[in-house]
Amino acid sequence: MPVFKELALMAIDSLRANKFRSLLTMLGIIIGSATLVAVLSLGNALQSQVFERFVDLGTRRIAVLPGDPQARGARDVPGYGLLSIQDYRALEQLVARHPDVFRTIVPEVSLRVQARFGGSSANPTVVGTTKEYQFVQTVPVQYGRFLTDDDDRQAARVAVLGALVAEDLFGKENVKNAVGRTIEVNGQPLQVVGVLRQLGGPFSSDQRILVPVSTARLRIAGSQDLPGRGLQMSSILLSLQSEKEVARGEALVRATLRATRNVPEGAIDDFRLNLPTQALGVLAGINGAITGFIALVAGISLVVGGIGIMNIMLVAVTERTREIGVRKALGATDGDVLSQFVLEAVAISVVGSLLGVGGAIGLVVLVGVAAGLSVSISWIAVALALIFACAIGVGFGYYPARRAALLLPIEALRYE
Repeated sequence: MPVFKELALMAIDSLRANKFRSLLTMLGIIIGSATLVAVLSLGNALQSQVFERFVDLGTRRIAVLPGDPQARGARDVPGYGLLSIQDYRALEQLVARHPDVFRTIVPEVSLRVQARFGGSSANPTVVGTTKEYQFVQTVPVQYGRFLTDDDDRQAARVAVLGALVAEDLFGKENVKNAVGRTIEVNGQPLQVVGVLRQLGGPFSSDQRILVPVSTARLRIAGSQDLPGRGLQMSSILLSLQSEKEVARGEALVRATLRATRNVPEGAIDDFRLNLPTQALGVLAGINGAITGFIALVAGISLVVGGIGIMNIMLVAVTERTREIGVRKALGATDGDVLSQFVLEAVAISVVGSLLGVGGAIGLVVLVGVAAGLSVSISWIAVALALIFACAIGVGFGYYPARRAALLLPIEALRYE
């Protein structure tokens, strides 16, 4: 151990003696380590943000849909594959029992309608739902407010308009004046209490009118009750706490519905589950490809840094040939000289890696604060960067060190 300490101090003294040259030598290692840590640390935070942006693709929800009416399901009863309020109540209890898996649940009672205001008309889709809909689907309110629990309890004649529906009925320049006006939906008067901001895309609510589910049932759709089962529903949406809960959520929902609907063991489901597996796979694949590419660039930078270390160590061996001769003349073995130069190469590499890791941590914190992201340092990336730095120091420092160790003392002392 004293010998190792002595060699380590010699390596540090060598770095101090040539500070600027050492810094230039470390540059590749600094950039490679910083890139590796920054990319892997920001990757998780950015992935969460990407998933949040694509939440309307269903990345955090399970959609329960009616069973295929043409399929031979669990029982040969017409209409039994349809969803009802009984299924919703059973799943509502499931959500309450597993708050660690599910965030919320909302019903959807959808139907095409004719909407009119003055001389303007449109044919949007009315969706009867609850106030929790805004936690499952992205529905930012631009004017007015969203639906409330009181609206549902009172079967209030209120509606929240999608951006394009509001434009069709009131004109683009008068959308902001839509709140408070009364429109007709299938002949029923509804007061506009909110207008959504336009988002675009096939999964947005731009072409929809959102109303309380009780209003949809009692005032617009008429009787949609299934015999003995209550209100018929178009679909039921369950929001998940995170993308990691898809498999567990699916198992719980499937088991609950099969039990509620008395599906015999071995029979196929008489309902369908729309899972976010495919969308998550696509997004994770894109994120993994980008992260992998940048990590590859970081790896190449580390290798280039290693080549720089080898080059500078070869120069150092040449410059310090007489020093090597003196050390050997005083009794230093080949192993001592080999260890000295390998340790110097490792010191350059590790110090460079530490500088890069420190810079990356600062960068990650700054990006998190500036972008409002919840970021955390990937300590696995930090460990990988330091391990790679040690390996590069040993790998690229060994050849120059071996050349130094094999020098003959007499020839080394004669070197000018």
